[in-house]
Amino acid sequence: MQIGRKDLFWNYAATSMRILSGIIVLPVVLRMFPSEEVGIWGIFLSLMTITALLDFGFSNSFSRNVTYVYSGAKELKVKGYSVAETSEVDYGLLKSLLLAMKRYYGIIAIVFLIIFLSASPFYLSSVLAQYSGDKQPIWIAWYIFGGVLAYELYTFYYGSILQGRGLIKRNMQIVAFSQSIRIIATLTFLFAGLGFISLVLGLLTGSIINRILSYYVFYDKVTRTNLRNIVPTEITSKVIKIVLPNSVRLGLVALGSFGIHQAIVLISPFYLSLPEVASYTISRQLVMFIYSFGFTWLATFIPQLSHYRVRQDYNGVKRLYIKGTINMIFIFIVLGTALLLLGNYALDLINSKTSLVKPAYLFLMLLFAFLDANQYIAISTLLTKNEVPYFKSVMLTGCASVLLLIIMFNYTSLGVLCLILAPNIAMCAYQNWKWSIVVIKEINLQFKDYIFVMKSFYKGGNKQ
Repeated sequence: MQIGRKDLFWNYAATSMRILSGIIVLPVVLRMFPSEEVGIWGIFLSLMTITALLDFGFSNSFSRNVTYVYSGAKELKVKGYSVAETSEVDYGLLKSLLLAMKRYYGIIAIVFLIIFLSASPFYLSSVLAQYSGDKQPIWIAWYIFGGVLAYELYTFYYGSILQGRGLIKRNMQIVAFSQSIRIIATLTFLFAGLGFISLVLGLLTGSIINRILSYYVFYDKVTRTNLRNIVPTEITSKVIKIVLPNSVRLGLVALGSFGIHQAIVLISPFYLSLPEVASYTISRQLVMFIYSFGFTWLATFIPQLSHYRVRQDYNGVKRLYIKGTINMIFIFIVLGTALLLLGNYALDLINSKTSLVKPAYLFLMLLFAFLDANQYIAISTLLTKNEVPYFKSVMLTGCASVLLLIIMFNYTSLGVLCLILAPNIAMCAYQNWKWSIVVIKEINLQFKDYIFVMKSFYKGGNKQ
C-alpha cells in the first residue's frame, strides 16, 4: 500500500469542496433566510452527527481491518493485529468483513428511523415554539432529513472500505464530485423557490451520487471476480464479535464527542435565542472548516499508518506523526488569522443577516479547535495499534461538558460564551494533553526528530 501526493491532493480537494459547499451556499442562505431559520439549520447540521453516533465506532474498526487484509493479514484480532508475512489479499476474509458491515448498518438504519420518528414530535415542537415563521416547510424538511440520515447510515461503510483499501484518491474524487453536485442541486432548488427544503434536497442528491460512485469504484472487475464464488472464511457473527470490543470503545468515544461538540448545540435553543444560536453555529462552522483542514494531511495517511504498524515500520509511524503535526500548525496559523481579520468583513460584503461571535470569542474557538486537532492526531496514531485506551476519558469529558454547560447556563449570564467555555474547560482538564504525551513516549519522539523531518519535508515531498 502506497499513499502519496495525488492522494493528498485529492483529500485537500475534497475537504476544499466541503468548505466550498458552505462558502457558496452559506452566503445565499444568510441572505435569503432570517436568523431564526439559520439557527434551525444549525440544529439540523448538529443532528447529522447522530450518524456517527449510531455507527458506534464500527466504521473505523471495519476500515482498519480492511487495511490489515489488504496488507496481507490472514486473521483478525480483537486486540492488536496480525503481522503480515505476504502481501496477498485473503478474499475469503474480506468477504466476511463486507457481509458483517452490510448486516450491521442495515440494523442501525432501522434503529435510527424508530428513534427519529418517535422523538421528532416532541423535540422539534419544542424548538419551533419560539419560531415566528411558517412551520410546515420546516416539518417537511425535518422528515426528509431523517430519511437522508437513514440512507447514509445504511450505506455508511462505503467510504470506510475505500479508505481501508487505500483508495484515498478515488474516495476523495467521489467526495469532491458529490459535493459539487450538492452545491448545484441546493442552489437550483433555492432559486426555484423551494425555500428551506432546498437545503435538505441538495444534501440528499449529493449523498445518493456519493454512494453510487463509491460502490462501483470499490467493486471493480477484479474484486467482483475474486469475491463472486469464494466462501467467507469467518461467519458474520464472529467477525462482528472480533471488531465489537474496539468498536464499542470507539462508540463510547463518539458518544463522548457528541456530548462535547454537538449536544451543546441541541441544548442551546432552550437557553438562547435562535439568532444567538445562528451566530454561534456560523462561527463554529467556519472554525470547523479550519479544523478539518488542520488534520486532513494526517487523515490522508491513516491507512499508511496502519500499514506501517502491520509491517512494524516504527520510523514510518514517527515520520507521519511529525508531518501531520507540522501541517496542522501551519494551517491554523494561516487560516485562523484570516478568519479573525476578515470573517465579519466577508459577511458584511454579502449583506448577511447573521454575524460571527465577538472577535475574542472567535479567538477562543480557534485556540480550542487547535488543541482538539492536536489531540485528534495523537489518538488517530494510537488507534492504528487497534487499541482504544482513551474511550473512558472521552466519555467522562462528554458528560462533564454537558453538565458544566447546564450549570453555566443556569447560574451565569455568559450566554453564548457558555457554549465555548463549557466543553473546552472539560477538554483541557485531561483530554487535550494526555494522549499527545502518550504518543510522544510510545514512539520515542525527540526534538531532533522534528528538525530532521522539517529539513527533509519539502525535499522528500508528501510521498511516503
